Amino acid sequence: MPGFTESSITLDFPDSNFFRFSNCSGYTALSGNNFKEMDACWYDTTCNLYWLIELKDFTSAALNTRQNVEDRAWNLIKKAVDSLCMFLSSKHAYPYDINLNPCLPATPDSTTEFKFITIVHCSSSQAADVQLIHNSFRRKFKPYADLFGITHYAVLEHSAAIRVLPNNMIQ
Repeated sequence: MPGFTESSITLDFPDSNFFRFSNCSGYTALSGNNFKEMDACWYDTTCNLYWLIELKDFTSAALNTRQNVEDRAWNLIKKAVDSLCMFLSSKHAYPYDINLNPCLPATPDSTTEFKFITIVHCSSSQAADVQLIHNSFRRKFKPYADLFGITHYAVLEHSAAIRVLPNNMIQ
């Protein structure tokens, strides 16, 4: 299956309907301006659903302060919102979509759903801190989720993600 490994996490997609914004010239032209992206996107054709996945390795990170948790949550929000903006540009056929559409397996429409998942590789002693990042991310992303009808968004520890994501995508 197509996929890749990053941050000590391997993604294996069930088909070739995945891409990385980092490989998309439409994204790379914007990225020098503090514009962010999530690491991988997979389009589930049967559900008209895009999975947007961010991979993080926090095994060496200090997560034990409120500021570290909040900073990491804000970084994840930035990645999710910027990625969503690229999809919305395509969905609404804004002029820049011509630079993004070659990367997308399918142009989103009014029924396309999005799921935003961050998967964190961490030590067992950091699992509770990952839960704090999850809680902060959920609070901060909720207005965007409400605005765009997004019902699934989370920060998950690696082993939890293996159980949650379909098609054995996480290794």
